[in-house]
Amino acid sequence: VIDPYHKQIFILLFQRLSSSKTTKYIKSLLVFFSLYATIFGASQLVELIDGIQPRMFGMVLEKLYLQDLQKISGDVEQKICAVGVTNILTEAPAMLQNYEAFWCKLLQALVSLFELPKDESTPDDEHFIEIEDTPGYQTVYSQLAFAGKKENDPLAKSVPDAKVYLAKQLAKLSAANPGKIAPLIRSGLEEGAQTFLQKYFTAANVSIA
Repeated sequence: VIDPYHKQIFILLFQRLSSSKTTKYIKSLLVFFSLYATIFGASQLVELIDGIQPRMFGMVLEKLYLQDLQKISGDVEQKICAVGVTNILTEAPAMLQNYEAFWCKLLQALVSLFELPKDESTPDDEHFIEIEDTPGYQTVYSQLAFAGKKENDPLAKSVPDAKVYLAKQLAKLSAANPGKIAPLIRSGLEEGAQTFLQKYFTAANVSIA
């Protein structure tokens, strides 16, 4: 059962997104969605968002994950997104049903997150300045307050290696859907991404058929 407060929180997050869609906010939102998928389950994430508006999760995939996943910065943030996306790909049945058209695209985006340089571009029309980005006492204080603090990886114990985790999860998904996942990957994933994926399978000592 989805906590009723969760839906209200998500509605507020989407309202904020529609009022000022900044790159910084989108990146934070992707980290939040990904962590939610990992803690509460990818299926619950999909159901919750689709419960706000039918097939809304498709828009989240198309307009947020596929467009901006490559912009995620920070080792911990990238790992959270990688694990969250892996869970969305492999633990949400809707991804092979309602949203199958996005499955390979999302996997491609995930491999790109692992292997390609970060996308640091910002839309030309983005003039909104976040409060914490403005110079002044608050910024200096924040820098001092967090100086020397190590980033906390909430997935350090459960997922030591995100690439290996992806490989193992894909192997599980393939076992649960015989004859479906490997052909999907072969037909929908770019050759370079398939090469990287094979390295992940080798590192995880798994394979899919």
